Amino acid sequence: MEEQMKALKEKLADDTLKSAELFAFIDRLKASMREGTPIVRNISHINIELLETYSFALQKYEMTTEDKDSELRAADWRERIDDFSKLKEFVDDLQKSELITNVAWNVGGMAIYDIPKPEAYKDFVYWNIKNVLDNIDLFDQV
Repeated sequence: MEEQMKALKEKLADDTLKSAELFAFIDRLKASMREGTPIVRNISHINIELLETYSFALQKYEMTTEDKDSELRAADWRERIDDFSKLKEFVDDLQKSELITNVAWNVGGMAIYDIPKPEAYKDFVYWNIKNVLDNIDLFDQV
């Protein structure tokens, strides 16, 4: 686990982390919790929810910068995110920071928005991911 955390942090520092890598890490965390042998001693459900929210935000960035039509469907969000209030709060923060514009919510609970400053948006998402990973790492050492 320590190696995986280190690899994720290095990718953040190198500006190369992809949403698929973060989703794989989250899936591993969830599986270890279901098995009753958490690979991180003090992992909380809140940390996992935050990482999932940030993974989707990172995926949205990747789709925007690769100029792809949205491959992200509302069902994708519902399958992974239990507490939409955290997603709403994060999208509100992005909007207040003017990192996203034209925010719309569809019936499925998915936020649709434009990213006028992709690099600033990515930096903000990376910063949030790093904070959660640092928090997990810090509490795992206690």
